[in-house]
This record gives sequence, structure tokens and C-alpha cells, in this order.
Amino acid sequence: MAINEENNSVKKYGNKQEICEFFGVSLGTLSNDLTKMRRDPNFKDCILQPSHGRVYISIIGYERYLKFCSESLKKRY
Repeated sequence: MAINEENNSVKKYGNKQEICEFFGVSLGTLSNDLTKMRRDPNFKDCILQPSHGRVYISIIGYERYLKFCSESLKKRY
């Protein structure tokens, strides 16, 4: 979770731009990751899409996905 410094609130979800900035990934990488997350039953609940143009990603969920990918890569080598 990220803390919003303006009003000291805790932020659970971010839009694509915010997630890219927070984790230092490109928009293309995030889009590919979101596709993989939507297809995986363990991570599809981390993405909210209330309309065609709005997508909100769980900050903790995306971090869990990155850790999962990292562990999977370690197991392969």
C-alpha cells in the first residue's frame, strides 16, 4: 500500500500511470503483466475495471505478482 502524503491516507489501488511510476516499469510491460494477471486465477482479483476506460490495480496485488514472477524465474535456473 502507498501512503498519500497530502492527507496521510492509505492508497490500495492505482491507475496504470501510477503503478508504472511506483514500480518503475514501462506502460508496455505493465500491460503485458496485466494480461497475464487476468488469465491467472490467483491474480485476476487484483484488477478492477469498472468501465472500459478505467482500470485500477491493487498495489499489493501487483507486488505479489512481481514476487511470484521472480520466484518462478529463480526456480527455472
